[in-house]
Order: sequence, then C-alpha cells, then structure tokens
Amino acid sequence: MSALFISLLTLVLILISAFVILLVLMQRTSQSGGMGAALGGGAAESAFGSNTTNILTKGTIYGIIAFFLVALGLFLMYQSEASNRTQVVSAGELISSEEVALVAETVEAVVEDVVAVVEDAGGTIEAVVESVEVVAPVADVEASTTETVPTSN
Repeated sequence: MSALFISLLTLVLILISAFVILLVLMQRTSQSGGMGAALGGGAAESAFGSNTTNILTKGTIYGIIAFFLVALGLFLMYQSEASNRTQVVSAGELISSEEVALVAETVEAVVEDVVAVVEDAGGTIEAVVESVEVVAPVADVEASTTETVPTSN
C-alpha cells in the first residue's frame, strides 16, 4: 500500500514540477521581452488580462510550496519505508572460509585439551572440576578476549 502511495506522490511531484516550469516560462521577465515573451508571455497576458503578473506570481508561489511539501512527504515516506525493512545478513557474508577453518582448528584444539584433562583427572567431571586451577579472574579473561568488529551499513 505504501509503495502505491509513494508512486502516486512521485507522479504528483513530477506534475507539480512541470506546472511550475510552465508558470515561470509564461512570466515576462522584463518589458523588453526576454525568455518569457519568446515562450508565450504575450499569450498569458491576453488570456488573463491586466492581472497576469499577480496570477502567475501567486501560482508560482503556491506551486513551489506544494512542490516542497510533496517532496518532504516523499522523503519522510522513504525514510519510514527504509526503517521498516530488516536487513538479512547470512553468516557466509560475515565469515570467510579462512576464518571458519581457523575457528574449527581452535575448537578441535580446545576439545583435545578438555579430553586430555578429563583423562588425566580420572575420567569424571567431579575430578576435572577439582583439578581445574583458576589462572586469571573471569572479568580479565573476558576483557582480553573481546574484540570490536566494525559493522557496515
């Protein structure tokens, strides 16, 4: 529904733009003629009479105001449409195959270390827990292992 409304407002904006262009071209720039006289300035005077300048000036002002209001409305609609969309990112785009292989090697090494510790401690979880020695506080470990990953839009 909003895509239809955006398309309709875009069409209205184009029509307002053409209307304002025609109004500006119909106005006589000076008494000596100029671009307005070459493109129909005399025809506008004969159609509207002696108040041609006032009518064309008011039409131009109202047309420009309508142009800016419709353009602002379109901008706001495009912004709301963009904020409603969720960006779907697959893990394949974020992680290269080299990083996946590095992580797999690290996981394999950790699993091997855990298996070795369990075998050395007697094969039970309680024995492993008793044999574990805390080297650094958890907060220090988390602070040293976290990395900031730049994100792009």
